[in-house]
Order: sequence, then C-alpha cells, then structure tokens
Amino acid sequence: MRAPDNAYAVILAGGGGTRLWPKSRREHPKHLLKLFGKDSLLKITYNRVAPIIPNERILVITVEDHAELVKKELPDIPPENIISEPQPKNTAMAMGTAAAFVRKKNPDGVIINLAADHIYQNIERFQEVALAALDVARSYDYIVSIGIRPTYAHTGLGYIRIGDQLGHIKVLGKDLYAFKGAGFKEKPDLPTAQSFIATGKYLWNANLYTWSVKTVFEAFEKYAPDLYQILDKLSDNIGTPKEKESLEEAYSQVANVQIDYAVSEKAKNLVVIPGDFGWSDIGDWKVVFDSLTKDELGNVIVDSDNNHLSIDTRDSLVETNGRLVVTIGVKDLIVVDTEDAILICPKDRTQDVKKAVEKLKELKKDKYL
Repeated sequence: MRAPDNAYAVILAGGGGTRLWPKSRREHPKHLLKLFGKDSLLKITYNRVAPIIPNERILVITVEDHAELVKKELPDIPPENIISEPQPKNTAMAMGTAAAFVRKKNPDGVIINLAADHIYQNIERFQEVALAALDVARSYDYIVSIGIRPTYAHTGLGYIRIGDQLGHIKVLGKDLYAFKGAGFKEKPDLPTAQSFIATGKYLWNANLYTWSVKTVFEAFEKYAPDLYQILDKLSDNIGTPKEKESLEEAYSQVANVQIDYAVSEKAKNLVVIPGDFGWSDIGDWKVVFDSLTKDELGNVIVDSDNNHLSIDTRDSLVETNGRLVVTIGVKDLIVVDTEDAILICPKDRTQDVKKAVEKLKELKKDKYL
C-alpha cells in the first residue's frame, strides 16, 4: 500500500498549543509532547504516513526555534526536508511555503497536508482515505479536502457542506466516495451545529487538504495574488544560498491568514472525501482525557512514579511529575503537575487555559511560557 511516486506528505508542526499549558511551552510545544505513550504527537503523525510515503518525500514545516528539536525527533527525514519558518504566519503561508519546496523538488508533485497534533484511531482506514485523496488530486484539477464525519454537534470546528457525488475511488478493493464541496460554515452555535448533523450533509473541516503543486499555485494566483507573488519569488531561491534570506523576506511581507480564508472557501474546484477513521484534534486537556483509557472510576491517571493518592476521585485526569498529588472527593477535574506550575480546572473549562496563558503574558511572567 504505497502512494504514487510523485506523492509528498507535509506535516505542519507550528501550533503553540496554549490550551495544553503547563506542559506545552514555547521551548517545548504541543507537537513534541508525549501524551499517548512513548512517542510525541509529531512522531505519531510521522508513523502513520511513513508506511505509504517514503522519508525522502516527507516534509515538516515548523518554526525556526523548534527546527533542531524536530530533526532530533524525526532523524530518518532528510534535514533539508525540515522547513524553518522565521515566524508563524498561519496555515496559508505554511502550506504555500511547503508547496514551493515540493515544486522545487518535483513540479508534478502531489501533496497531502497533515497536522502534527491530530490523532486517528483507525490508521489503516486513514491510509486508505489518504491514498484516495492523492489519487483524485493527481488525476484531476481538484483541491481535495478529507472531511471528518461528525460524531456530535461540535461548536469549535468549521463544517464543510457536501454537494453532489462525483464518483467513487477504489482503494485496496474498497469503495470510497468523492463529493463536490458546497461551501464552508465556520464554528456554528449549538442549535446550528445540531441542524447540520441532522441533515447528514456536513462534515468537520480538519484542514486535511490534498492538491497537486500545479493546482494549489493556480489557486493562490487566482484567489490570493499577493501571497502567490511572494511564494513564486521564494520558489526561485529554494535550495540556493539565498534560501534563508528569501524565507525571512517572504515571511516579513505576508499576512497572517488561514488557508480556508485565502483559498479553499473561494475555490470552485473543491472536492470532499468523507473520512471515518476516528479523528481527534488534540486541542485541549479534555480532548486528551477523552482519548485515553479510563480506570474503573472513569479517571485517567498519568503517574509513572506512583505519586498520586486518590480518595473518591472520579471522571478526572491527573498527571503527576514526581511530587505527591492527593485528590479527595473531586469529580470532572483536570490536574496537571509540572516542575514549575500546576493546572487545576474543571473539564468543561479547558478551552479557557488559553486565557491563563494570555494573562501570564500580560503579567510578563515569561518563565512560565
């Protein structure tokens, strides 16, 4: 089960992960955390795509400060395939820059973009859907999005409406279906999200885009001409002594914009392939809790040194870090102990951890960031 010879994977590893504070920090961001065993989120992402795309065609784009850490985490990827962003400028620039690097390697390349902080339960099914997306993008002038079948009325995600069926793709003897994209809806309120689910016509938008180099550059030229001009100029200097200087110049000029707003929401050639491989965006501690195995009291206890003492603790996540942590009569809590900070919050307030990080910035408590 291998992708075509001109297929590339781009892993986007630039997120700050502020909602996973205090473990996620500036010097050790979310995608390098080992939340699900011995491997980091980044390594897990690599492990799921490496069986279908060889190392020389896997690229990682990350901020400059983390490039060396990424190289150590993924030693089998050629160092020149680790792209250093001078500063974070959101997904349009990250995906565009990675596409420029692929274009330099192979103008006929086809790219699947993957986030470094997503978890999939069914890896084989993901690989089947990824191969189908690559096949469609290689064969037609389509921007292909893998949309996630919703499991509940999520209000923190964007949705893609599916239109008419375009056809089916047979991968490993299994049928997968592609649909015309019929528009985006950003982060609806709960009643709207519930109505979306009821129609059966909406999928979660997970930014799992697949496209050929030719198609994405044509889209940038048509829908984001300023960004296209910057990327086109950058392309000329990739692989030359001017590469670093050109990257710094490009990133100083470009706007901070998501790929959805820059291209995909405007595109008329969007195709959606539903994905049903158990997807989770590890965006906060509640998602971590939901993704891990619970004990008989519904708890997730991360305690390698046996330093947690529980009395009537239920439905909580407790992560220790060498000190004794005692929880008595608590329920639905997140408790994360690190060397210099402790987080305690209700499970339904984990989105607000970002507010704590913002407050620390205001107070100039940089050592905790």
